[in-house]
Formats: sequence, C-alpha cells, structure tokens
Amino acid sequence: MHWWQCNSGPVQFLNATPYDSTGTKYEYPIHLSKPIVVKTQIINPKNTYVKPALRNTVNLWKYGGWAGCTWSSIPTLGLLKDLSACDHGVPCPVRPGNQELDVVIDFTQFEQIISLLKDNQPYQLEYMLHDNTSGDDACMMVQAWAFLQ
Repeated sequence: MHWWQCNSGPVQFLNATPYDSTGTKYEYPIHLSKPIVVKTQIINPKNTYVKPALRNTVNLWKYGGWAGCTWSSIPTLGLLKDLSACDHGVPCPVRPGNQELDVVIDFTQFEQIISLLKDNQPYQLEYMLHDNTSGDDACMMVQAWAFLQ
C-alpha cells in the first residue's frame, strides 16, 4: 500500500498500515467488501475533535480503463461526502498528541458504490477529515490493490 499526506495539516500522518476487520492481522491486498482497519500514527498538535463537528469525505479512483494509464474518478453518488467521522470509523474523541489512531473504512453499507468496483484491481482513495469547530483539515491519499471477494 502506498500512501501520502495530501494536505499541510495541522494533523500529520506518520504511518498507515492496513489490517483485517479485527485489527489484528496485517492485510494486503485490501478487501473492499469487508471493513478495513487502517492503523495510522498521527501527531495532533492542538485540538480535540469530537462528534458532530468532525466530518469526513472519501473519494475513489480506479486505474486504467479506456482512458489509458491514468486514475479515473469513481462516482460515489454523494454517499461518502460530509459524513459524521465519529459514526463512520474514526474513534472519537481524537485528543492532541502523538498517537495510534485506528480508522475503520467500511464500504459494506454502500452497496451502490461496491457494485461500481471490479475485483482484483488497483484503487486510489482520498480520506479527508474536517473539523467544523476549529476549521482544521487532515487528508490522506492511499493507493492499494484491492479485492472484492
């Protein structure tokens, strides 16, 4: 899995590792038809993030296709936009400090999106967090090979 931070902070991602839905077994390629636990190491320098202010948005891309060797956006039909992060995989509250943050990414409740994906393919995922109280943003981009079955 290849990942990078896609904004300048203030929250900094130091590491991201995919695990199975139990969070105990390293898993790669990832399985998008099951919940994934991504163990991240972060530095949160100043604010505590809580429900309902902490929001998340996920964007997806597929690689290749008729456009050639490029990433093409996959429509998420607005289903993954401005969700309550604390209700969709982020363990809240997120307090200041250097810490492991185990984020659950679960597309199983979004069958409309899963049906647009193909098994055994590379995907790119942009995971964005926004805190409505402080205005803080955090963003991680991930490229991974994924199975659906």
